[in-house]
Amino acid sequence: MGTQCETRMTRTRLVIFGVLSALIGCSALATYWVNRPTTLTFAIGPAGSEAAKLVDALRLSLARERSSVRLRLVSSESPSDSAAKIDRGDADLAIVRADIAFPPSALAVAIWQRNPVVLGAPAASGIERWTDLPGKTVGVMGRGTGFNVRLVETILREHGIQPSSVRLVDILPWETGDAFKKGRIQALVTIGPASTKPVADAMAGLIREAPEGKITLVPIREAEAMAERVFFLESIDVVAGSFGSNPPRPPEGFPTLGVVHYLVASRNLPDAAVSEFTQQLFTLRPSLATQHPVAFRIEVPETEKGSSVQVHPGARGYLTGEQKTFLEQYSDYLYLLIFGLSLGGSAIAGVIGYFGVGRREPDPGRLPDVLQLLREVRATDDPDTLDRIAQVADDIFVESIEKSKEPGFDEGRFATLTLALDRLNAALADRRRALAMQSEYDDEEVVGAAAGPTVERPVASRG
Repeated sequence: MGTQCETRMTRTRLVIFGVLSALIGCSALATYWVNRPTTLTFAIGPAGSEAAKLVDALRLSLARERSSVRLRLVSSESPSDSAAKIDRGDADLAIVRADIAFPPSALAVAIWQRNPVVLGAPAASGIERWTDLPGKTVGVMGRGTGFNVRLVETILREHGIQPSSVRLVDILPWETGDAFKKGRIQALVTIGPASTKPVADAMAGLIREAPEGKITLVPIREAEAMAERVFFLESIDVVAGSFGSNPPRPPEGFPTLGVVHYLVASRNLPDAAVSEFTQQLFTLRPSLATQHPVAFRIEVPETEKGSSVQVHPGARGYLTGEQKTFLEQYSDYLYLLIFGLSLGGSAIAGVIGYFGVGRREPDPGRLPDVLQLLREVRATDDPDTLDRIAQVADDIFVESIEKSKEPGFDEGRFATLTLALDRLNAALADRRRALAMQSEYDDEEVVGAAAGPTVERPVASRG
């Protein structure tokens, strides 16, 4: 019986260990699944550009900081190519330009940079307004894409000028000075921040070839009104001295039109991943700017409802301070997990109970021994055997008294054992009495046989 109980206890321990191991394994797997780094694909290009260098530095910083969001870069030829990759699902993040192609499957995360459109010409050219451009040849910074030329054509229409009346040619920044010197162009349009190298090189070529270095930078006074009419245009102020400080060019700030580069994320990305990426982007921006000053151009987008560009919910949650905590994000899953564990535990307990796994029968103690002694009392005629049984009964009683001092003593079982011992002692007394009467009768028979006729006497029955 003891071996059987030990086997059942061992089986119970194995079942409990197995269940606990399964729960620990599931918890570890769930923890890894929740905390594993999320890798986002970033479409960026062209290779070697300031934006590409900054994004690569951001990728390395995220890996170094062991962020929960990591980046994988894929090359892109242009903002339109990046937008196409977002739409096809080949990229999760990209930098796009508002006037080229804002992918419908993406939402804004940040303003990457603002690109003012600046019209410049030698002061001697007599070009002081955009309306002076008809009949002129204007160099548009950039080549091969045609995006900048189309942007200038839109601005010409807003001034009431037919684009066909102005000859627009693509020109590379380092070709600007030579183009003015040879008379191929009479004015120049730059598109981009004044501090960027392409814009600075193009403007330097204009200043170098202008008589006495005097140039005219043409404002767009009606920029705000035009931006209201064309959704991808916005009014941007050019700060005094942006293109040089001795003498200051321009001598005072003026408004112009421009376009915005947006950092966008796919609508299908989880809010938590976009929120974490946005947080890391603006947290790392100051350190990135020490090596890549272009990082300072990254701005927070408008998060108000009704803004021209819709912001991703994950980015808006971080930018507005409404970022959800872990419990808020996964509360439904946690409730389901707790419910599932409770239901699974109940089911396991039911199966174990049904098949009797781990079921422990109550330990009868010395009660079976007492009952066996009681049977021996009824079956023996030997006084020595009765004495032995009495001694064993006394030992069992003493043993039970000693165990009553131990913690967890079962008083009910002790009461049952005491009752059985009482019955055993009573049976011993009865049996001894019966044997004594039998012995007496036998002695009388022997005496009677010697003295005279036999007198019948009742015979004591056993038990």
